[in-house]
Amino acid sequence: MKIPAEPLFFSPIYKETLWGGTALAERLGRPLSAAKRVGESWEISGYGRDQSTVTAGPLVGNSLSRLSAESPLELLGDIAASGTFPLLCKFIDASQRLSVQVHPDDAQARANGWGEFGKTECWYIVAAKEGARCILGFNRNLTIEELRSAVETSTLPDSLSSVAIKPGDVLFIPAGTVHAILEGSLMYEVQETSDTTFRLYDWARLDTAGKPRPLHINEACTVVDRSTFDNRPLPPITLTEHGVRRSIRIACRYFAIEQYSFMQDAEAVMAAKRSFRIVTVISGAASLLYPGGKAELSQGVTVLLPAIMREVRVVGSAGADIIEVWAPDLLQEVVLPLRTQCVPDESIMSLGGFGTRNDLALYLKKPSSRL
Repeated sequence: MKIPAEPLFFSPIYKETLWGGTALAERLGRPLSAAKRVGESWEISGYGRDQSTVTAGPLVGNSLSRLSAESPLELLGDIAASGTFPLLCKFIDASQRLSVQVHPDDAQARANGWGEFGKTECWYIVAAKEGARCILGFNRNLTIEELRSAVETSTLPDSLSSVAIKPGDVLFIPAGTVHAILEGSLMYEVQETSDTTFRLYDWARLDTAGKPRPLHINEACTVVDRSTFDNRPLPPITLTEHGVRRSIRIACRYFAIEQYSFMQDAEAVMAAKRSFRIVTVISGAASLLYPGGKAELSQGVTVLLPAIMREVRVVGSAGADIIEVWAPDLLQEVVLPLRTQCVPDESIMSLGGFGTRNDLALYLKKPSSRL
């Protein structure tokens, strides 16, 4: 199947949830009924039956999985050409708190028959009410016996660590990290292509039938990291040129994120990558210019740029914020370009998180003192 060198548009996949709200309609202008509690909008997905399907152009009607399987090099690029689309991007509207949960890593998922991929993820905070927080990790190291006892006696919240959040923050959640999105936030989540989730605690919540939702205590205890976790938002590395702030926000083996913030009407070059790119307009409006044409993007719109798209420029209006996600070559596309800009290794290291599971450590000579 021939993949055109142009942006691919898909229909969002909406998920109604107990904890969802109306932010997708109110903030992103989605045509959703106020009577529906939509918690998630899957923007780009090749997972299971939840397939993003092309809505326009010569590939209309084709699923992301089919395109990935039949044209892996053209669509995914050589660094990600496994035949499976490796990432899932979604908006999450948490009008109420989500359950306390944990995900397996790749090895755990495969060893236990939970799927091909684990679930490492990150959150970009689009909007947050004053005082909004998230749970990330424990506030002390726990034994497995202490963890089970805390779940059984409903005292688990006493052992959880929370972090204050504000718009623009980026939080990293490696597989195995206990976490929960609390009420009052709208997030953009980037994750591995998996939906394997083990619920450890659910705040005594009842489902629509008036029953407690099931917990997955044994599975969660098998994969959870019971040590403390440095849950600070990751500090961006920002370079400003021609009225555009370009910020690298996170970089791990699975995904990297660059943010383009337009301080005035301006244009920026989106450097070619070895993989596909996912572009989402967080605020404002933007245009993508490429040799074959032009694509207009409004707030909340997500497009997929196939790997064969090399030359791309983004034109943004003042106040626009655009997120670019890709599957990175960490050395060639993150470490070396930032070193060329004289960014210290310690700052580069912080893009991979503050724990021992930092994928950038392999390439850097000066590990951060905070690791």
